[in-house]
Amino acid sequence: MVDGNVEDREKFLIALRKVEVPDAPRGPIKLDAHGNPIQNIYIRKVEKKDGELWNTVIHTFPAVSQFGKYKPEEFLKQPVYDRNFPACKHC
Repeated sequence: MVDGNVEDREKFLIALRKVEVPDAPRGPIKLDAHGNPIQNIYIRKVEKKDGELWNTVIHTFPAVSQFGKYKPEEFLKQPVYDRNFPACKHC
């Protein structure tokens, strides 16, 4: 797509955002329109097998973005998270 010309920043970023790695060590990964990863999240527990401790995946949340279950447009309309938002009940 960029034919080795990484000096054209816009074309390079467009090409980079289209990259998808289906078999990365932590599972499939790609970038969202904001340049942040969309990847699987794994819930694990430690189990003892044959006298050794192993992390065992007990649930996989596929393709989780920085916005979680929210639509990006709605999430970005919210104030930035800090100790005043949402209001701190114990401060």
